[in-house]
Order: sequence, then C-alpha cells, then structure tokens
Amino acid sequence: MEVIMQNQNCPKCDGKMDVGKVTGETLAYYSNLQKKRFKLPVLFNKACACLGCGYVELYLDVNALNQRIQSNGSD
Repeated sequence: MEVIMQNQNCPKCDGKMDVGKVTGETLAYYSNLQKKRFKLPVLFNKACACLGCGYVELYLDVNALNQRIQSNGSD
C-alpha cells in the first residue's frame, strides 16, 4: 500500500504526495457502526501530505476497524 501511495498525485492540485505517519494519541477514528456504548478507537497509522497545497490523507488499519465493528459484545 505504501508504494502505491508514494506514486499518487494529490487529488486536489495534482501535486506530489509525501508519505509519512501520524503521531500522537488524540487523533483516532470512532466508527458509528460499533454497537457498544463505549466505542473503541482505531488509530491512524499512515498519512500522505501534498507538497504543493498541504492536503492530507489519513489511513487506518482496516483489520482493526472491522474487528471493532464486529465485536458487538457487552460494554
């Protein structure tokens, strides 16, 4: 996946995309498909940023997301 991202151009300005990673513990995704009262976060593990306009794309672990969605046990 990372090789594909490096070869992509920015969808906004067609500029070159730089591949990096997201740091920090506060940026997470909470799916509305989770049935539990206390939803579990999925952290972003990759990011791409446009060197021309600053547009950013975030990528998360889809396996972790699907696991949290399918885990519909009690809180």
